Amino acid sequence: MMNDQADADCPRTEDISALMDGELEGHAGEVLRMHLAQCSVCQPVLLRFTAMRADLLALREVRSEVDIAALVLPQLPKAPEAKRRPVWGWPGLSELGPRAVGGAAALGLGAWLGLTLAAGGGVAARPAMSVFYGEPPGAYCAGLPSCSSRGR
Repeated sequence: MMNDQADADCPRTEDISALMDGELEGHAGEVLRMHLAQCSVCQPVLLRFTAMRADLLALREVRSEVDIAALVLPQLPKAPEAKRRPVWGWPGLSELGPRAVGGAAALGLGAWLGLTLAAGGGVAARPAMSVFYGEPPGAYCAGLPSCSSRGR
């Protein structure tokens, strides 16, 4: 947030805050200190930051006599025990089993369907170089004699 009444020569409020926090050192800090000593617009901002810093420092000194951790920790549920890893075999083999069975079934079904199509199970076998043929591409055979290139 910038100073509402500030002219072009006034610093940003972030710079004043950085000076208060000790983050602005060297020549830039000296220039800002000289400006704050002379500017009637920035002096109220500096006073607000000084009061806020004093209030925040007072909060550090507040001590509580109650140990909240000792009251809350016994009421929390206990963490579940870590799963025991099997002594033999590969870890995670029991989770891999259903996936492996599903993958093998999918590969087997795909191979069976591919072999069925390649062996001519329901698809017309055409000569490789035929241009004119009696059935359109992708047609299904009504029976074996209609799909045979010899007609038998």
